[in-house]
Amino acid sequence: MGVAAIPEELVKSGHTDFDGLAEKSRAGLDLALGRGGDQVVVYEDDGGARFYGGKSQSVEKHTRVRARVVAQAMRELVNACDSILIMGHTREDYDSLGAAVGVAHMARLSGKPVHIVMSDQSDSVRYLVDQLKADEIYNDMIISADEGQRICTEKTLLFVVDTHRGDMTAASKLLEMTPHRVVIDHHRRCADFIKRPLLTYMETSSSSTSELVTELIQYYQEDVELDKLEATALYSGIVVDTKNFAVQTGVRTFDAAAYLRRCGADPEIVRSLFSADFDTVKLKAELISRATIRDGVAMTDCGHLEENATMMAAQLADLLISINDVNVSFTFYELAENVIGVSARSKGLVNVQRVMELLGGGGHSNVAGAQLKGVTSAEAQAAVWKALKEITVEKETE
Repeated sequence: MGVAAIPEELVKSGHTDFDGLAEKSRAGLDLALGRGGDQVVVYEDDGGARFYGGKSQSVEKHTRVRARVVAQAMRELVNACDSILIMGHTREDYDSLGAAVGVAHMARLSGKPVHIVMSDQSDSVRYLVDQLKADEIYNDMIISADEGQRICTEKTLLFVVDTHRGDMTAASKLLEMTPHRVVIDHHRRCADFIKRPLLTYMETSSSSTSELVTELIQYYQEDVELDKLEATALYSGIVVDTKNFAVQTGVRTFDAAAYLRRCGADPEIVRSLFSADFDTVKLKAELISRATIRDGVAMTDCGHLEENATMMAAQLADLLISINDVNVSFTFYELAENVIGVSARSKGLVNVQRVMELLGGGGHSNVAGAQLKGVTSAEAQAAVWKALKEITVEKETE
């Protein structure tokens, strides 16, 4: 269930654009349902959205009817365009890249030009990118944001995967260059959703965007299977977002993984993608030793990490949440000067998606993140504590 509300004061103040209010209420209802339901969206006088509720976990849907319908709609959009561009979020992870590869597989069947646009901050997935560039099909398909802008036209179909926020995409300028946009994501919907996409496929109960794309592939066109590298890319996306099938994993997740294995996905290659050298293991141990634990909240400041900062911080947050008596964990790391990244994990007692949302981020109730600009690490930690207290007060008053 989702509920949207406009403050009574706004109506009493003489605001007579009732069509506009009705449209905003409908947008709020879509927003509440897109975030998983079980919540109320209230639009404040300044136009900002405030969320109440949304504490329950998303329930996995056992029917694939929507996947079949979306796959058919995708095929029609691809056939109607001149070229296809695909991008994920900036600082790509394996789910973002795996989903992009899966969409590229479907788009290639049209025989039209297809490219995957990568940000300039994709170090975390460079091993898989190197393997893709060594493949004869994908060696010229992966391009930079600047190259994407040069070839994008008004008749280009733009796919956005693993994010639905324009400011988080690998090349946000592309959103202004073509009106033909498709969004595929598994995160809870935020207020700053990409405007007017032609097609949206969001399932917050899904383990990963790679899982959603894997299902779409099976309904997109008959008798066309993934090759080994494509299947491995999608499989790696599922593995990273489920923490090796331990988190947010349902029946459909295993069905998708089984299909990818039949297509040749290699678990050994996936394992090698996540392996670490001895120096990295020592660094993790040092950063864990710095952690503080208070009232079930574990925090550690990673400072400036030389490479793979986002992935390292996420792995440290996973390690901290596995400690007894820790209910929620946060890791802080430098992304740039006065820009602090936050990785958050929860065992279920605290909705970290709401915590991160208050800081401009998002994610899932148990896995989330944010980027804070113009702050130091200490200020970011203080902001997280403040958000935690606000969430606690909300919970007590509901």
